[in-house]
Amino acid sequence: MQATPAKVAALFVALCVACSCNTDTEYELLNLESDCLQVQIAPEGTTGDDDDSAGDDDDSAGDDDDSQASGAQITLVARPGWFADDVLGTAYVTPSSGPAGTRFLITVVLVDNGQEVGNPTEVVDLVAVKVDNGDLVVDEFPMALSPADPSRWTLELGAGGAPDTASREDSLCIAVSAEIE
Repeated sequence: MQATPAKVAALFVALCVACSCNTDTEYELLNLESDCLQVQIAPEGTTGDDDDSAGDDDDSAGDDDDSQASGAQITLVARPGWFADDVLGTAYVTPSSGPAGTRFLITVVLVDNGQEVGNPTEVVDLVAVKVDNGDLVVDEFPMALSPADPSRWTLELGAGGAPDTASREDSLCIAVSAEIE
């Protein structure tokens, strides 16, 4: 029996199917899975602290409902053994609350230590946001790398639900990963 190109190709296809040839890129997580931002989704006027009484814990004068304009940030912590420094970067979300339909800007800024080896900006191949909004759904969205700044990744997400009734806290977990070679 002579091996013809057609027989070789058929054998290769059969082996690929049998071995479940995986052509998907695989990634290893570089940061802690607990690196999550929290955003509050609630109808207009129900988020923030409107209590301006003397007994209010922040004792500020004026309306305290400035949560729409402000954001939140967390430090991204590297998994042990990947980098000399535990800090991988910082993640930001703006705003940190709003009604369903609000567009949230998520930004990750990686530490750039200027070194070729052990520099997060040189090692990271993918940054994604894993959104957990309770009973709705858990999704993962890749962030876009800035063409001008290799340390900056961004993504804009809209909060789903009915603006008049949706009330929940969403977790935006940041996954910083490197391609496995």
